[in-house]
Formats: sequence, C-alpha cells, structure tokens
Amino acid sequence: EGSVWVVHNGEIYNFPELRKRLEQKGHRFRSDTDTEVIIHSYEEWGEECLQEFRGMFAFALWDEKKEKLFLARDRLGIKPLYYAQVNDQFLFASELKAILASGLVKKQLDPQGLHYFLSFYSVPSPFTLIQGVRSLPAGHKILVSQNGVRIIPYWDVSFGNKSDVARMDEAEIKLELRRLLEEAVRIRLISDVPLGAFLSGGVDSSAIVGLMSRMSSLPVKTFSVGFGEEGADIDELRYARIIADRFSTDHTEVIVSGKDVLEDLGRIIYGMDQPSGDGINSYFVSKAARKRITVALSGLGGDELFAGYLHFRLLSKIYSFEERFPGIAKKFLVNFYRMAPSKIRERYPINLMGYLGKSFVDKYARVRSLFTEEEKEKIYSAAYLQANRDLMRPEQFLSSLTDNNVQNLIEKISRLELKNYMAHTLLRDMDVMSMIHSLEVRVPLLDYKLVEFACHIPSHLKLQGSTAKYIFLESLRDLLPEEIVNRKKMGFELPMASWLEKELKPIVEDVFSPRSVKKRGIFDPDQLERVYSDFKKGRAGYLKVWVFVVLELWMRRFLDNPGGLINP
Repeated sequence: EGSVWVVHNGEIYNFPELRKRLEQKGHRFRSDTDTEVIIHSYEEWGEECLQEFRGMFAFALWDEKKEKLFLARDRLGIKPLYYAQVNDQFLFASELKAILASGLVKKQLDPQGLHYFLSFYSVPSPFTLIQGVRSLPAGHKILVSQNGVRIIPYWDVSFGNKSDVARMDEAEIKLELRRLLEEAVRIRLISDVPLGAFLSGGVDSSAIVGLMSRMSSLPVKTFSVGFGEEGADIDELRYARIIADRFSTDHTEVIVSGKDVLEDLGRIIYGMDQPSGDGINSYFVSKAARKRITVALSGLGGDELFAGYLHFRLLSKIYSFEERFPGIAKKFLVNFYRMAPSKIRERYPINLMGYLGKSFVDKYARVRSLFTEEEKEKIYSAAYLQANRDLMRPEQFLSSLTDNNVQNLIEKISRLELKNYMAHTLLRDMDVMSMIHSLEVRVPLLDYKLVEFACHIPSHLKLQGSTAKYIFLESLRDLLPEEIVNRKKMGFELPMASWLEKELKPIVEDVFSPRSVKKRGIFDPDQLERVYSDFKKGRAGYLKVWVFVVLELWMRRFLDNPGGLINP
C-alpha cells in the first residue's frame, strides 16, 4: 500500500521460502529482493516477523499508518546498528561515523566506553566511544513512536539439556550437527555475484571450504594471509595449502608486511569506525579477496560454540584447583598470594591462587581483560580519574550478560564468549574491515538454528579432557584430513610486535611521547611510558601498546580532524 518503508543492511537467507508463504497469503511482490520480503513479513506478522528471519541484518522500518519506527538487529549481532537521540530527533546508522557526520552529535569521548575498551580492546554494546551514541545489542529491537523509545530483546542464546537434544546419543548428535552445518553453508551459497571463502587452515574455515567444495561444481576461491619470514613461527599457510590441495580450490595467498600496515594504516583506522585491538588480518584478507569475489564465507564461531579457546580449559583447571582446598585452606592461600612478591605471584601454578575465592565473572574477567582495574587506575591521569570516579567495572557489564539459569561452567563461558568477544570484537571487526572493501562476509557457524542446537549439546561432548571441540571434530572426520582434525590449535596471531618495533616505531613513539599524552589529558605520561617500556623489554604483549596507538590515531581522525569523516 506504500505505507511501510524500509532501509536494510544484510541478507535474509530464507527469503525465497518466506516469499512463497507470503504469496500464498495474498501478498504481491514488485521485485526479487530479500528487502521487500521484510516489508511484507512485517505487514503479515508485525514485529514477530523477526522470528521468521534467518540471516544477518540490521534494518529500520517506518510504519506510516501507526507512525512508528521499528528497528532491529540480527540475533548474533553480525550486522551493526547505532542510534542517538538528540532532543526530538532520532538518528540511526550502520556506522558510528555516519551519525557523527550528521553534525547533531558532539564529538565527545564517552568515559565508560573508553574504560571498557581498555578491558576488552573493543567497545561492547550498548556503549560506544562517543557520548550520546549507542549500539543496539544483538537480538534486540527498538520501537520509536509518540510514546517514546523502547529497546526490547527478542532473542537470546540459551543453554541446558533441551529435551530433544537430551534424548539423543552421541552418534545422533554428531549427525544432526553435521546436517545443520551443511544446511547453514548451503543457504549461504545463494549469490548472483562471485563467491569464495577465507581459509586459515584451522578446523572451522577448513570445514566451511570442504563443504562448499562438495556443494559447488566449480573450484572454490579461497584466500589466506601469511607474514613471510618475520611471522614464520605463527604462519598457518602450510595448513591452508593442505586444504586447498585436498579440495582443489582456486587458492590465493597474501603476504602482509609491516610496510603494508604502515601504508594502509590511515584507511584501517577509518574503516575500524571504533577503535579495536583486532581486525588487521580481516582488513588484508578482505582487500585481497575483493579483487576476485564479492561475497566470502568465514569460519568464525566454532571456538565459542564448542569450547575451542584455551581459557575454557584454563578456567576448568582453576575450578578444579580450587575444589581441592576447604574453606580455611583457601582463605590461607588467598592471603598468602596477596602478600607474596609480584615475581612469586606471576609464577605458574602459584598464579592460580589469584583466582581463589573469586566469583565466576571475576575469574572470567581476569582471564579476558587486557588491563585490570588496578592497572587502569594507574594509567589514567589524576584529573581524568577524579572526573570519572563512578565508572562501572567490566565485571558489572559481564554480569549483565550472564544467565543465572546456566550453571555449567563450559556453558557459562560459552555464553559470555558469544555475547561479548564474538559480538563486540570478532563480528564487528570482520564487518567493518570487509565492508571498507565492499566485501560481504557470511558466517555459517553462527546460523541461529545451528547455534541453538550447539548450545544444548552436553558440555562433555565439547571439551573432553584436553580435547577441545570434540563433537565438532568428530562430525568432520570424513571430510577433513587427519592432520587438520588432530592439529594443535593456534590462535590467529600477527607479527605485530615486530612491526611496532620497526615500520610502525615512529608512530608508536609519537603516540607515547609525553607531549602527545599530556595534550590529550586522559592518561598519565609516566605510566604510559612504563607500559611502552615493559613492551620493549618483553614484559608485556604488543596489544597493550597497540590499543593506545589505535585509540590515539582514531581520536585524531574522528574527534580532532574536521575532515576526518571523509573516506581517504
């Protein structure tokens, strides 16, 4: 009727099926797009249309008759959505810089967003680094009308022994997991533009490439990142080549150097939209891929769903360690740890004592935080700290993401991984770093039907002793070579420390110079110099330096530079 309008970013993968159902109900379509299906779905089911969509999306829909604006973001947060209220105006966009470009929002740093950035090296929803601008959390919708603005969750990840999964034995779970994975890949292969896949050589991306190859009549175009001699010890190209050979893919390798990072740093900072300690690898693999394809499939999601990260095992070990000691002994060990010299406290397994007596969220925050609260208090300048005494700790934010009904340790960790690290770092970085090259990235492992099933698989089938991702690996044994299934996990790393000490050194030294630090007024120059000194002496990882470089360059571009919002 022309009374409903929509703007949409993303893909609704099941739109052909939805279109057939809607046509049977009398709806008439003017195009073959998934965007039009959103309008008709809303006309048929109202806001409940969100339950029908299977895909990645952020959209804003205006209902002229009801004078209501309806915005929503997909269940896992693959596509971003930012908003701001300025007097009687409501702004929304898929990028923070678009809202800043309106000129209606002041370019003022948000202290709480910054505080969380120093913990998680990304800014979690609903916070941003700009005061007054918010990020809609995954699985939420916004209703804007004369009655005001309401933010409402419509989906959440749930864990536990769901009845139908609880009745399955291991073999049945393995078969259903494989079926859902194949289905998730298949529906993401529908494309009228060139399509391919990122291939790291890890199990997750290898599984995606293997399934794509079985479903495609042509060689799959695959893309991998390597780092030459300076990154030889962390390079995974050897494993990527095994998969490329196994499935006869049309394979492309891109070797990234410090010189490449330096040359593209301005565009990387612009593309980030908000500072992040991650995303460099996504930028360069997307840059290479876009020369040959328009859509890429990624293996993101497997570690969060199937307990692949080291800290699943670390936290399990901490709890096991803690259970050995009764209350009095535990209290003695805690006091011993607090009084021990720092060199003693840092020793393993003595450092496990630092976790004793802490809540789950405190333990998780300690494992996952870049800087502790004590470190951040030292890093801030006295004036900044005095003006921002009431900042919420990361533990408070993480607590808001927990579910009291989830008691199993592996499931508790998995929930926070999906709702924090995956949503706020990996997915956000993947989206912005691919879209700066106009490349669309699809993530089959985060298909919500696959996620819902995986979250109800018993945790002992995910982490079996020292074997991570057990059931996922078992479901792929007929597809992947043994040396890929049985290989030791390597976290994706960059030779960033080398780059910071060589090609990027002049930028680093400028950012950490007392002149630059004092001018900004946020951090204590002496304490930041200590951070940099610890890095140079090998006592701190590169990330503790890189986050300050990214943050300062971002502020110079987006806050200080009037023309910084223009694409370089």
